[in-house]
Order: sequence, then structure tokens, then C-alpha cells
Amino acid sequence: MTPPLRTIPLTERVPRLAETAVLATLVGAFPGLSRHQCRAGAGNGGVPGPGTRILLVPRDSSANQAHVFEHVTLELLGAIDTASSRLSGVTCAYAEPPERNDVFIECREPDDAALAAWLAAEVMNGVLAGEPASPLYPDVLHCARLMHDETTRAWTPRRLATRLAIPVKRAAAALAVLSHAKLIQTEEFAMNFSGEPHYRCIAAGARRKAKAMAAAPAASPPKAS
Repeated sequence: MTPPLRTIPLTERVPRLAETAVLATLVGAFPGLSRHQCRAGAGNGGVPGPGTRILLVPRDSSANQAHVFEHVTLELLGAIDTASSRLSGVTCAYAEPPERNDVFIECREPDDAALAAWLAAEVMNGVLAGEPASPLYPDVLHCARLMHDETTRAWTPRRLATRLAIPVKRAAAALAVLSHAKLIQTEEFAMNFSGEPHYRCIAAGARRKAKAMAAAPAASPPKAS
């Protein structure tokens, strides 16, 4: 049995944006949030957020931010780990200091959950800063998933744009977010005739996956009949 991933998000004491507005923005970017089940705060007057069944506790913005972070992590994890049919998590708010919370994410692969949590933190910080969530953060998710799945390949903005059928400018913006989060790094070449930067995924588990793929024996060619 895999233990849950524990994260400790530090939320804002004075929120820059009301959690109802944060959640409404996120649902626009990630519609799957509207289908999440939620029991948090049900006995303490929890109220469903706009367009969702995710419960928000009145007058506790810090716990609500952490709780929204939990659900965003689960939504992203569901896109990364397609083998899991059910995901769940729990948010535990501290009385003191009020900005500290423990968020536990049940997962099949801790590395996938860690990647989802890092991405969720970037999403939350961007939305709280007033950035539009879409199309940037869905693009970030799609780029991260592709780069994490194909770890042996170096990716350029143009190559990602082609694979994901999005403009090169959007692929470059997504890569900038992943680079800021230190989930990818630039490849160094003695000569780079394309002039484009090349990136590889260095998120949790990516290097191990690349080594495993490199060590795997090559498939034998089919025998002629």
C-alpha cells in the first residue's frame, strides 16, 4: 500500500483574491473540478463554491485556499496518472499558525502526485496574482504530462506546439512556467543549429524513468514467416 503524499502549503493571511473568485477562475480552466465530490466542512457550514460541489468554510480563507489547492492537485493528478480510477485527498488546517496546512493526497505513484502538487502550486500562485488561468495552465499541464511521459526526448517550443496542436507562443509560455517551477531544465549543446532552446523534464521520477527506458532491451525484430 502506497502512503499518501504529504504537502505543507503556506497560504495567504490576507488573501489577494477571494477564494470564490479563485475557484470560479479555476473551474473555467479545468472543468473537471465541477465534478469533484467534497465533504470538507459539511458539518461546519461549508458552502459549495461557484459551479462546483467543493465546499468552502465561511470566514476561513487560509483553510479554503489550501482546500482548493488540494482539489487542483487531484485534478492535475487525474490527468497525469490515467491508470487510477479514483483519487482522494484531505486538508488539515492548523489553528496556529493559521497559514499552515497539511494536505494529503492518496496516490498510486508518489512521483506523479509530487509533480501534480508542484504544478498546482504554480497554478494557485498565478491565479492569486490575477493571471488568467486559461489557456496558460491547461497548456502547462499538457506540456508537463508529455515531457514527463517521454523523458528521453529533448523538447523545443516548436516540437511541443506541433505535438499539442497549439501555437508556438503558447508552448513557450508553458515552458517558462515549468522552468520557473524547476520541473524542467535547459539542455546545453556545443552546437545548436536550430537556435531554439531544448528542455528536458527533471521532475520527480523523470530521471529514474529515463534510466529504466535506456536500460530496457531493444525489441527483437519480427521473424520472417
